[in-house]
Amino acid sequence: MRLKRFLLSVVFLGLFVWVAPVSAKQELIFILAGQSNMAGQGERSKLPAAYRRNPSNVSYFYNGYETPLNHFAHFGPEIGFAHAISRRFPRHNIKIVKFAVGGTSMLAWAPNWSAQRANLTKNASAGPLFKKLMQTADASYNAKDTNITAVLWLQGEADAKYPAVARQYVQNLRNFVIALRRQLDNKPTQFIVAGVNPPVKQFPASALISRAQKQVVSSLPNMAYVQTSDLSKRSDQLHYDTLGQLQLGKRFARLVRLRR
Repeated sequence: MRLKRFLLSVVFLGLFVWVAPVSAKQELIFILAGQSNMAGQGERSKLPAAYRRNPSNVSYFYNGYETPLNHFAHFGPEIGFAHAISRRFPRHNIKIVKFAVGGTSMLAWAPNWSAQRANLTKNASAGPLFKKLMQTADASYNAKDTNITAVLWLQGEADAKYPAVARQYVQNLRNFVIALRRQLDNKPTQFIVAGVNPPVKQFPASALISRAQKQVVSSLPNMAYVQTSDLSKRSDQLHYDTLGQLQLGKRFARLVRLRR
């Protein structure tokens, strides 16, 4: 009888030790950045009921301040992303950090920013956005004790307005990704790029930007590309509408891969 009780206790202890790591919560942190489609023109008033609540394991920081996901009248891909990533990783605490500035080119986001260069796309007044992104991230989590899970990037329309600038997009985006990874944790943090497809009439270099994005994704490690050409848009045919933003967020979430 004693031997039987001993064996049962060993089995129970073994089960406890095996289960514990699975139930333990790990924090996942996602940085969302870019221009106006990342800022978003999805309409809160048109959100389906299921998206009007915050997933219990998700916290959201916008421009350095914690706020409910549906706090603002308009939203980007963060709401669809939050719900989808919460379903994928229900045992994790998830933090979403967003910083977006409409109408900004890669020259505005350059790690080695200069007002003269940024002014080529009329972005000098936006200031050094790479520096501001880092400041926003630092205000949202403890950078010393944190690993970033992935960066979600939605930008490129502004560059597509200027063919001469668009021809530099491959190098500009590569420089941005490399510098951001170095700044975050000096590891190949996953970087997910959403394609852009603005109206060609107003954005003559849109095809060039699309090819450049795919070239960067294929040339650097731990990159992924989100197809967006079929997403629904507002009447301006530039900004994704409510459904388009929700779908975009889900597509971002499907591509997330955790480090082993």
